[in-house]
Amino acid sequence: MSILMLTNMATFNNNEVFDPIAWAALDNSYSDSQLELCNQIDKSIHGNDTKTQVRIISAEIVSRVIDITCGYENWLKLGFALADGLSEDGRSIYHDLSRMNSCYNPTECDKQYTACLRGKGSGVTIKTFFQMAKEAGIDISEFGKAHPSAQTVSATYANAPSAINIEKVGKSTISGILDNGMADGVMAEVAENASTRGNGYTFSDKLDLENMVGFTRTIMDLHGKEPAKCDGQLIGALNAVSGLMGGANGSTEQRSGIYGIYDGHRVFAPIYNIVFSVAGNSKSNLKYCRMLLHPIKAEMRRKYEAEKMEYEANMAAWENKGKKERCAVPKEPQYLDPFVPGNSSSSAVYRAIDANGGWGIMFETEADTTSNMLNSDYGNYSDLMRKAHHHESLSMSRVTDKIHIDIEEPRLSIFLTCTHGQLPSLFPTFENGLGSRFLFLELPDEDIDFHNVFAMSDKPLEDTYKKLGNDLLPLYHAMQMRTGHPIQFVMSQSQQHEFIETYRGMLHEQFKMLGKGIRAFIFRMALECFRYAMILTTLRRLDEWQKTCDTSNPDPSTIFRDVENALVCDDRDFLTAMTIMGCLINHTARVYAILAKEDDNPFARKGIKLKAEELKVYNALPEGDFLTSDFIEAAESLKIPERTAQRMLSQFCNVYRIVNPVRRGLYNKPKRKED
Repeated sequence: MSILMLTNMATFNNNEVFDPIAWAALDNSYSDSQLELCNQIDKSIHGNDTKTQVRIISAEIVSRVIDITCGYENWLKLGFALADGLSEDGRSIYHDLSRMNSCYNPTECDKQYTACLRGKGSGVTIKTFFQMAKEAGIDISEFGKAHPSAQTVSATYANAPSAINIEKVGKSTISGILDNGMADGVMAEVAENASTRGNGYTFSDKLDLENMVGFTRTIMDLHGKEPAKCDGQLIGALNAVSGLMGGANGSTEQRSGIYGIYDGHRVFAPIYNIVFSVAGNSKSNLKYCRMLLHPIKAEMRRKYEAEKMEYEANMAAWENKGKKERCAVPKEPQYLDPFVPGNSSSSAVYRAIDANGGWGIMFETEADTTSNMLNSDYGNYSDLMRKAHHHESLSMSRVTDKIHIDIEEPRLSIFLTCTHGQLPSLFPTFENGLGSRFLFLELPDEDIDFHNVFAMSDKPLEDTYKKLGNDLLPLYHAMQMRTGHPIQFVMSQSQQHEFIETYRGMLHEQFKMLGKGIRAFIFRMALECFRYAMILTTLRRLDEWQKTCDTSNPDPSTIFRDVENALVCDDRDFLTAMTIMGCLINHTARVYAILAKEDDNPFARKGIKLKAEELKVYNALPEGDFLTSDFIEAAESLKIPERTAQRMLSQFCNVYRIVNPVRRGLYNKPKRKED
């Protein structure tokens, strides 16, 4: 207990009624008149009811997701304080405040409060609670002036992990998984056998089923006996949900749904995934994840057909009118579909996303269709995908068709499956940054066996996933209803701290292993982790609503409260997101190590094989213009004779064409493209 706290307590006689607002005002050097005003306001609104004041202040602590129980000593002190001032009435408040800590256990919390009630002579009074609130940043003097419900932000609190206990999350997240599953030095070939696979290459077997929401729990119940396959189904299902959430984000004029702010930018849920494996390895089951979106597709189709019928009726009436009676020609409705075919040209993709109001879902279980389009229409298609991942504006003009499309904040989710051999076709180079926007997951080759084809005989997977899709539809409607009042997803301070420290450590670790080219992957994987947490916490809200709603007449508008404008990440979902990404970094690093050879040889993908000494000289050259003397100096520093250096420079210019002659004695090393 601080000296300042004891001094302030001493200003009140034990026989007086303790007024926390006046007490707080003294500490803030209020004048006598201000102090009296605070007391009068407090008495007029709440009287001198300490219980009411404690409830108001504790509600504010909860709404701000502040953990004042960090450390056993603080938790114990809070229990004694509430027991002193409120007796048994403080038990529920003790639970509310204890829930802010990731170690909260209802049974243990109950036992602790009972022990505090029985404790004698602890020396802690209710004044300690108000001091703890003040130290947590709560301005107690303000609570006589306004009730917390009048605050502008109404957030749903979660069980946010405390700073002191956050290391428990770390043991199950990225750093821990990398330690066990990531190989040092040169990576093995991408293809792996299930029996030789490292522990760090699956995640569903590391998730606590009790922490999963109904949607993801169903998938784990179905596929959990085979972790690698379960991983694939979860990734596919979460990708589908990410597309659904992107479809409910409205427009820049009328935003809706759920968004987050990441590195100062507004970000939405859509994610890019690639699941790859050898042929015939049950990738076909991933097609069922697409069925999660069929209810939305059917709904959009019904809307289109209704608009089409109305258009045809209006068109018939327009044609029956005389020329003088006719007004504007009725406008034909656009066909709407959440799915954007992977074999579409970039022009068709632009049109489909624009018709949907800025969003679309590319869900292809045969990546050849997409890789063919990337190869035939590479520039525009790749540019579209790269920009859409970060919601950068898309523009397209076709003079011949008199078409000009501008899409603000595009939301495109992409899910592809392929074989190992198809990956190079999808990403002939990683230099343009497209590859670093995808999360990779490999399904290992199965042992040669004929598996039990009757294991799932109760209900077809198709029906199960359709049912899950129907359960998702109310969430889609609820987010659409937030037009003009979207909800911001946020992480608690302790989660933010763990997030930053984890990815900072991962960046340094992977940079040492794979070089600077991996940076873009790590930066974007951190963003995807944020998106996964957003998706999982949103699904948790749906799950909570489904448990309490009127099943005979469910009302989606009640999934989110009208006053709600912030959704705080639940610590269980934070842990799940971090665990998923801890696995995916291993898969992604493998793909990068095999396909991205820029750091070892920046021209390997072009068929140019530099000798070791040639590569050293090339890397020693500055980007941009340099003189012949600079080249010779760089070669001599590596103990390469001048005559050999002259021949090497000629090779760079005339054979490899990796250095451009500017004029006699002056050359240019083109600047490398950054991801």
